[in-house]
Amino acid sequence: MALPSSAEIRSAVKGLGLLLRGDERALLCHDLSLDGFWRSFWLPLALLVVYAVVMRPTADELAAFDGEHTVYTLVQALKFLLGWAAYFALIAGISRIFGLGERFGIFIILYNWAQAITTAATLPILAGVSWGLLPPSVLAGWSTALLLAWLYIVVRVARHGLGATWSLALAISALDLLTSLAMHRLVDLLL
Repeated sequence: MALPSSAEIRSAVKGLGLLLRGDERALLCHDLSLDGFWRSFWLPLALLVVYAVVMRPTADELAAFDGEHTVYTLVQALKFLLGWAAYFALIAGISRIFGLGERFGIFIILYNWAQAITTAATLPILAGVSWGLLPPSVLAGWSTALLLAWLYIVVRVARHGLGATWSLALAISALDLLTSLAMHRLVDLLL
């Protein structure tokens, strides 16, 4: 299994644009094969590493880890990975319950690519704030806008990836946020 090519990345960006407009042709922009499924994980994971390198925690955030930036970064990565795995496990169950299990792989491919693209869009802003080029309020505003956009993106991914109804797609989107919050809280409680 190879890494995604630049052509595949460009196609995924185009696919996300089509997906946001509700265009069924979005699926044609993705490799929906088993290899495409596994390749869809590479970019989000690679960008997680870049995100961790660029991220600059506040003194208060570091205080909980005795000032250890590496430990803080590893804990944040653990939260992300646990949230990702838990969410996918929940979606696997939900998709089977609603008779959409055969489209679970398509959902994962679309979700992973959307996550990679939105993370890539966030990195320049995060870097600008971390390096003192932008005020922290820019990141706060971006984070709020991105959360709302992400919830919409997940609705579209559920609609087109799983074939979910609007109400189920909205629930799947809300579940993404709730799962992430729950995993973050669980890790915080355990540490």
